[in-house]
Amino acid sequence: MTMSKRSKASRAIQTQGDARSYLFDLLARRDYPRAQLAQKLTQRECPPEVAAKVLDQFEADGYLSDQRFVESQVRQRFEQGQGRRKIEFELRQKGVSNHLIEEALGAAEVEFKQVALDYYRRRYGEAVAEDQKERAKRMRHMAGRGFGFDEINYAMRYQLEDPEEF
Repeated sequence: MTMSKRSKASRAIQTQGDARSYLFDLLARRDYPRAQLAQKLTQRECPPEVAAKVLDQFEADGYLSDQRFVESQVRQRFEQGQGRRKIEFELRQKGVSNHLIEEALGAAEVEFKQVALDYYRRRYGEAVAEDQKERAKRMRHMAGRGFGFDEINYAMRYQLEDPEEF
């Protein structure tokens, strides 16, 4: 990285034009929630009134939408085999409101037990846990992915069977 690029990337943002340009660069790569963009502007020493004004304008123009961000993240995380708890935690860490999180998770119409079962089958295939130590290891792994105790037990119970048969 050349010296001019480094100094340009780290310079403070003072005007609305600079803030808009910086936010367009960020949003061109991926979606962000408003709280994260506000934090990034603060890190670049953007005055709070400039940041608020630009963020409000981005929301009004449709460039920024916390709801769109949350829906996208929920869908993506379920496809990756993550559980409700982990998804909620990650979204809270990014500054998303509890109301939006609950709304998006409710609208997703996802059966958490089925997500756990699908992930468990992808991860472990037909290899059944031989002993208590391996079972505990798998349970910790699944809990780390954000699945609850009931979902983990369901996945372990129906690993080799079709739950619809019972």
